[in-house]
Amino acid sequence: MITNYKDTRAAIICNHVANEGYPILYASRTEPLEPEDSGWQFLCNSGKEENETDAKVWLLKEVLALDPSLSVFINSPVGTKICRKDKNSEWQQQS
Repeated sequence: MITNYKDTRAAIICNHVANEGYPILYASRTEPLEPEDSGWQFLCNSGKEENETDAKVWLLKEVLALDPSLSVFINSPVGTKICRKDKNSEWQQQS
C-alpha cells in the first residue's frame, strides 16, 4: 500500500464524513480546477441528502489519515470512481 501523508492537495469531503463520523464509501476524481486541487470528492454514500454548502475541504493527507485504504487510488486518473458497501469491504472501481 502506498501511503502519502504529505499530500497537501485539496479534496472535497461530505459533511457526514467530516463531522458525523460516517465512513467514506464512495470517491470520484474530476478534473482539478486549480494546481492545489486534487479533483477528489469523498462521500459517505449513505443515502442521506448531501448539501453542497455543507461539504468541507480537507487536505488529501487528512483524508488518508482518516482512511489509509484510499492511498492506492490517490494517483488514479481523472474519471476514477470507487465504492464499497461498508468500511470493511474492499474498494471496487466503477466504470
